[in-house]
Amino acid sequence: MPAMLSARILYIEDDLGLAELVRIKLKREGYHLTHASVGSQAMMLMHDQDFDVALIDFYLPDMDGLEILKAIQALKRKVTCIMISGVDDMQLVVNAIKQGAEDFVLKDAGGAYLELLPTTLGKVLLKQRLIAEKEAAEREKNKNEAFYRSLIEHTHVVAWEYLPNAGRFSYVSAQAEKLTGHSLEEWTAEGFWEASLHPEEYAKVSAFCSTLTHSQEEQELEFRLLKKDGSEIWLRQLISVVEIDAECCCVLRGFLIDITEFKQAMEKQRLAELVFDNIHEGIMITDADNCIEIVNPAFTDITGYSFDEVKGQNPRILSSGLQDASFYAAFWQSLNDHGHWEGELWNRHKNGAMYAESTSISYVHDEVGNIKRHIAIFGDVTEKKQAAEKIYYQANYDPLTDLPNRQLFQDRLRSAVASAKRNMTLMALLFIDLDRFKEVNDSSGHAAGDKLLIQVTRRLSKCIRESDTLARLGGDEFVVILNNLRSNHEAENIVRTMLALLEQPFALGDNINAAISASIGIALCPADGENNTTLIQNADAAMYRVKETGRNGFEFFTAEMNREAAIRQQFKSAFKNSLEKGEFKVFFQPVWRLSDGRIMGVEALLRWQHPGWGMVMPDEFIPVAEESGFIHDLSLFVVKEAVKQIKIWDKCALNDISVAINLSPTQFRRLDDWLIQMHEILDDSGVSVHRIKLEITETALMGETLKLMTTLGRVQASGIEISLDDFGTGFSSLSRISGMPLDFIKVDRSFVSQIGQSGRCHVIEAIVSMSHSINCQVIAEGIETIEQLEHLKQLGCDLGQGFLCSRPIPAADLLALLQKSIFVSL
Repeated sequence: MPAMLSARILYIEDDLGLAELVRIKLKREGYHLTHASVGSQAMMLMHDQDFDVALIDFYLPDMDGLEILKAIQALKRKVTCIMISGVDDMQLVVNAIKQGAEDFVLKDAGGAYLELLPTTLGKVLLKQRLIAEKEAAEREKNKNEAFYRSLIEHTHVVAWEYLPNAGRFSYVSAQAEKLTGHSLEEWTAEGFWEASLHPEEYAKVSAFCSTLTHSQEEQELEFRLLKKDGSEIWLRQLISVVEIDAECCCVLRGFLIDITEFKQAMEKQRLAELVFDNIHEGIMITDADNCIEIVNPAFTDITGYSFDEVKGQNPRILSSGLQDASFYAAFWQSLNDHGHWEGELWNRHKNGAMYAESTSISYVHDEVGNIKRHIAIFGDVTEKKQAAEKIYYQANYDPLTDLPNRQLFQDRLRSAVASAKRNMTLMALLFIDLDRFKEVNDSSGHAAGDKLLIQVTRRLSKCIRESDTLARLGGDEFVVILNNLRSNHEAENIVRTMLALLEQPFALGDNINAAISASIGIALCPADGENNTTLIQNADAAMYRVKETGRNGFEFFTAEMNREAAIRQQFKSAFKNSLEKGEFKVFFQPVWRLSDGRIMGVEALLRWQHPGWGMVMPDEFIPVAEESGFIHDLSLFVVKEAVKQIKIWDKCALNDISVAINLSPTQFRRLDDWLIQMHEILDDSGVSVHRIKLEITETALMGETLKLMTTLGRVQASGIEISLDDFGTGFSSLSRISGMPLDFIKVDRSFVSQIGQSGRCHVIEAIVSMSHSINCQVIAEGIETIEQLEHLKQLGCDLGQGFLCSRPIPAADLLALLQKSIFVSL
């Protein structure tokens, strides 16, 4: 490019305004030009100066473009001419080209001319340069030929004389035997020439000999000859034809020069150039000062820079800025120590985009050991690196939250444990489980659940330091590694901040708001464990203690928690076997009408009579069954037992007793599947669906109201009545449930037990009143005294349940009770 921009340009244009615009445009492109407004002025300038390019406006005041072309030819100036005209006339273009113009540019009113002119000028100058290079190559070739002639004269060559009519050499010099291995006798034997020629050269040599004339001018031919050992040798033959008699018989005389090494070197150079130009890797060669000397086409493909743009530049023009000073310090240290460096780095494309390259850089030394050049060979590995990074990301990060996943967390935790032990510092592992997340996810949809997880991630991230790690194990489980703590209290303060942030409502869009909390277990290293497995197990145990004691809090791990975790694991392992052995029992507790004491139905309550542990109560094993998923099997077992007892009662004329079956929030989320299986059991047994009631908790009602109403409506439509259990202990309000398809509302025993205390009766009275307003009957739980019963009657409560009538009892005892009297005896 620099050679092209230094060209001498003459611009002949009578429009001074346009000439100024062109001058400014070309100046911006790096060109300098001389202006002439008329043809006569241009001729005077060309007479006194040399120009490389003449830009000629066709229509000038004193002569037209064709006349100027003729005048330039008359001056015998070697200048390339570009004709310019505002008229789109093909004949004019043809005439200009015939007259010697190199190119033609059309002026237009839209300004495209100004943009086109530098491009056209660049092409013309490039063509000039190529012609000049070709001429230089020809001169170099002539120079080489002169050199070889000199070589023949001053080195050991083979001199020979050949008689075409006889078909043999009449003389060869002694060098012939040394050169080819053939003896002089063989050389001078008839037919040797044809026999020793390489088979692929015979046609070429024969054609050459047929064109020989009787002139004294030397003629040349390059060909291959077979040596004595069968190998081939390249020879250059210089031939003179000499006429020797009146019959025009002639003799050929000349010299043979061994050019095998030259040919081999040329072939190597050709192959090297072929590789250089076609290899997919970029090649860049710099001088001792690290200025770019040459690049190959692949360099341009990868970087976007042409050779002209980078020639003489420092390679730092490609720098992305992503490698710091320490990287380059190590880079140069390796080069200086070993003369070589290999690695990957990020560079910047001409268009500004970053790309990754795999690079090999080596020093080239001169004969005395000084650094002469640097050679860099590099390939674009951006896609490969991006693919590797994508694979790494997919393997190590959670795609929803962008947090480290379980695998990367395990690596981070191992490093944190090693650091804590090595540096004798305190590290804490937090195990975080979101309370009521599943209810939000199932009731409001997975999209809302995903939004909630993302917002939880943002809030938790605000609570930790840059040196800590927040990871998602899956579902609603998160873990946090807190490094380099000063004390337990520092971990506690961070956890309290987390809990406070998570208690704030979450807006999930589409008018969906969620209120959740978290249960957080804390294990300390090294006190609570010095390996991943132990720390995770202990933090998990601490988290479960929080779950069991009311959620929305935190606990530090204690040794006692290991025992509880072991019990949970024992429960999980024993469930299936115990169910098959009949260790699970269904007890029943009557529900009676308060107005007359008539037993209207029973609630089915599950008990576990384990041979080793004794009676295991529901509040101990039900949460573990929900966690393990075994709750579904237990629930269907309760249905089967209830159906079995209903059929027994029917035989005893107790065919109006219904059974209420509890559904946990986990089961409610799979209600459709559960209902299908329950109806199959009822259909097989012939028991009416009206004999079954379902009890759900307030937790199950969290989520999108419309979706809940649709689900509950399907249950009612199938003939099953629905009770809302433990009302008043959760987050529901009568205003929220007023439009839901419910049949019964059960007042929690905590309200009943406090009857007589100030304000408690008013709460129950309000519940009864509003329940009746939405056509729901009220069942009071936990009635234990006559006083409580009388208060409840006065408050208008419909039904009751509690020890005053009966504790939960086995099926046989219940049957005896019902057969004795269908009315409660108080």
